[in-house]
Amino acid sequence: MEKENVLLRTNEYVDKYVALKSFKDTTVVAHGTDPKHVMEEASSKGHPSAVLVFVPDNKVSHIY
Repeated sequence: MEKENVLLRTNEYVDKYVALKSFKDTTVVAHGTDPKHVMEEASSKGHPSAVLVFVPDNKVSHIY
């Protein structure tokens, strides 16, 4: 059974940093506006190797 990507189905994490357990297990373990605090919270919850991602607002244009 394939896992559902919750980050794509909610606006809860827009413009926030999100710590996921891993690339394979995308369970959210912490989130917030400060990446350092998000990673510290993830680590304190037992996930020192969490993956940090930023969830942009999908209405914003990005120029690279």
